[in-house]
Amino acid sequence: MNDTRGSLVNHRRLSAASFAAVALALALVGAACSSALEPTPSPVADTPTPAVTTQASATATTAPQSSLIATFTPWPTVPPTAPPTPYHTPGKTAAPSAGPTSPAQACSSSAKNQTFFLEAANALKFTVYCASPKGWSLANANYGQPKAGGWLTINYKSGSATIAVSEGAFCLTSASACAPKSSSIGSASFGPLSGALDGLASGDLAIYVSPGTAHAYRIVGHLVSQSAFVSIAAGFKAVPKT
Repeated sequence: MNDTRGSLVNHRRLSAASFAAVALALALVGAACSSALEPTPSPVADTPTPAVTTQASATATTAPQSSLIATFTPWPTVPPTAPPTPYHTPGKTAAPSAGPTSPAQACSSSAKNQTFFLEAANALKFTVYCASPKGWSLANANYGQPKAGGWLTINYKSGSATIAVSEGAFCLTSASACAPKSSSIGSASFGPLSGALDGLASGDLAIYVSPGTAHAYRIVGHLVSQSAFVSIAAGFKAVPKT
């Protein structure tokens, strides 16, 4: 009886020990399986993936310049600005215009030149004289109205020959200073006015009328024969004031 009880006790102890051993083995196997099934971190995950947007942006910014030029639309052409409308000073009389039978028709065949001489004749206090010698052209003409008195200058040319005319108060010192000469040739006229024909140190010819006054006239010929010079000087005509 005692042996039977002891045998049962021993069997139970063996069973408990076997169960514990089996449970420990299962636990170890489970641990081993769980350890083998756990995912290993991938080293690729630590490597940054190239950004696609960066490549696209770089492609866009490096586009050929020719495509931009080809699609560029130029600005429309701006029409030139019209010149401002000239204005007249209040109270100032408009300059006279040359007509078909202009009083200044003896000055030039050009209507523009005739208008200039008409304007000068009406602006200046002395009588204005002009001419249009055959074979000569009008190089330039100017007039001024300083307080000391007005003046007019006219220059003609024919090849290398010239004729220079001064009228009015262009020299207001003395007759001898305003009419220099190296020799006295005689008398000659400037238009209807009587004057002195002189030879200058330069070899040019000159005719003086009332030198040193505010109504003086001087004509100088360069590379012109005496006969041609005297004839041209006599052909000057007065421009009437209108």
